[in-house]
Amino acid sequence: MPEPAPPARRRRAKVWLGLATALVLIAAAAIALVLNGNLANLTFLPGSDPAEDTPEPATSFATVADKVAQTGKIVIGVKGDLPGVALQNGGEFEGFDIEIAKRIATELGAKETTFVQVGRYDREPALAEGRVDLVVATYSIDQSRTQFAGPYYLAHQDLLVRAGDGIEKIGDLKGKRICAPNSPSVGAVQDRVKVIPVTASDYAACMDLLRSGKVSAVPGDDLILAGFAARENMRYKILGAKLTNERYGVGIRSGDVRTCQAVEAVIADFYARGYIQQLLTRYFEKVEFDAELKVPAMETC
Repeated sequence: MPEPAPPARRRRAKVWLGLATALVLIAAAAIALVLNGNLANLTFLPGSDPAEDTPEPATSFATVADKVAQTGKIVIGVKGDLPGVALQNGGEFEGFDIEIAKRIATELGAKETTFVQVGRYDREPALAEGRVDLVVATYSIDQSRTQFAGPYYLAHQDLLVRAGDGIEKIGDLKGKRICAPNSPSVGAVQDRVKVIPVTASDYAACMDLLRSGKVSAVPGDDLILAGFAARENMRYKILGAKLTNERYGVGIRSGDVRTCQAVEAVIADFYARGYIQQLLTRYFEKVEFDAELKVPAMETC
């Protein structure tokens, strides 16, 4: 006849039986809740709370200046396909606009700056949706929903020609062929002088045509044209026609007055310290270019 189990063993057996019964009941309850579409009401055991795996919602900041002050981080939208202005090379960005953006971020107190490439039609929504905090991307101040600080530079729609070709003013292009990328500057030229447009896919293609002598000029924003020309071995010059004023501003989400005022103070200091002139020399020295060095009239924040 088997001996009766010691009391301690009987107690352990009861504990294990109780736990097993509890687990069966929990499993049954979970199945029932799933079948009834009511899983949200299920209470989980400690250590298995799914909320622990759910990312916390992003903190909302009243202004970009507040975000930088509290986190030390900023995200700036920039172009990435403009040599001398904003060119992405691997994971790095370089150029005039990039240096402007870096210095603004530093002066705002940022310890970590992230650049995100934005296109012409993506700048406004990127700001409005909060994907970027600022935009420094040859962004001409306009009447969109975007608020602007600046301008940090006064560019112009102009023409790039080969130095030494005898073209000194826009009238000298009469009857000549000019490159015609997808740019409003083509129309600005045609409004002033009769030319023969030669269609091209982009500015790189225009530079090929200009280099080979198949066109006499390339229209576009002077700063952008100077950036493409600075990569070439031939000598080029900006004609100086100044067909329009393109006031490059720093895009900010509408209503962020505090950040706007802080950025404009930084831009004013750029001109006072000669920083803009340093950048223009650094990136466009190889091009005959009468760049703007006066402090542009600032927007009202």
